[in-house]
Amino acid sequence: MTIISVSTSDLTTRARVSAFQATVAPLCRLEFTPDDPESFSSATAVGLMPEATLAWGRHSPCRAERTAELAAGGSNNVMIHFLRRGAFWMKQQGGAEVICEPGHIYIDPNEIAGTSRFLVDGTEGFYISLPRSLIRGLRGINDHLRQRLDLTPEWRLLQRYGEALFGELDALTPDQIALSSRHLHDLTLSAFGSRDPGPLPGTMAARLRLIKEDIAGLLSQHDLSPDLIAARHGISTRYLRMMFAEEKSSFRAHVLEERLRQAHATLSAPEAAGRAISDIAGASGFSDLSWFNLSYRRRFGQTPRETRAEAMLATIPRAAN
Repeated sequence: MTIISVSTSDLTTRARVSAFQATVAPLCRLEFTPDDPESFSSATAVGLMPEATLAWGRHSPCRAERTAELAAGGSNNVMIHFLRRGAFWMKQQGGAEVICEPGHIYIDPNEIAGTSRFLVDGTEGFYISLPRSLIRGLRGINDHLRQRLDLTPEWRLLQRYGEALFGELDALTPDQIALSSRHLHDLTLSAFGSRDPGPLPGTMAARLRLIKEDIAGLLSQHDLSPDLIAARHGISTRYLRMMFAEEKSSFRAHVLEERLRQAHATLSAPEAAGRAISDIAGASGFSDLSWFNLSYRRRFGQTPRETRAEAMLATIPRAAN
């Protein structure tokens, strides 16, 4: 078990921001800009557990930014902000602007870029960061992310257990910490499950639809890649892959399916009867004709030539009896 902490009262003015950023880096990677560097104050402690990170912090007014680069290099965790005192403002890509005060929590996917501001001197929060894999299969989970939620009894129970656990970490054995971590996970699942609006994934589904529409217009590009699409939509590659995983698919599988469908539609069109199969494959994004033929046969149970032959046969008028 590891606990790291820092207090700006022990540091020179010049060292305060860098020390704060280094301390919170295991929790989340951020760039901090104090409203007043001379008077900036912060006290932070982070407890690193197997499959969980707990933290407490109190800060003077400042700005915290998670750039796209920092988001891409960070953990694939979900961080729950429990506000104990003061207020903070938050805006993440794909989410609305929110202001959280005591009685609110905020669900922060660490792989998403965004900006927050601690608005009040002495704003204090408690934080629980957990691996995305813990909650990935929950129905409706994406309606929680990048959202301000009310502090319901289920969330309050999780917060109180987390705070009690954080206060006792130094006194617990590794086995006790492992057991406590499982308890923390159980309470988290209970809290997330208490707001289950149904199977629709909300804002993530809307974003994924836009991404798929974008992909459909780029199928002919041989260099179509997760990095390219993620950059076009201002998200991390990891988050892009996670969105497809939520549908039990992958970026690669989706692109291959769409390219094969496009090629099949072209081969079935009478107006494309004179086009070479290699040209159709290339226009659908296949740079390797052998791979195209193999993938096509696996998908449709026939070769591209057989598809074309069937389409041409269907256009021949049948003789009257």
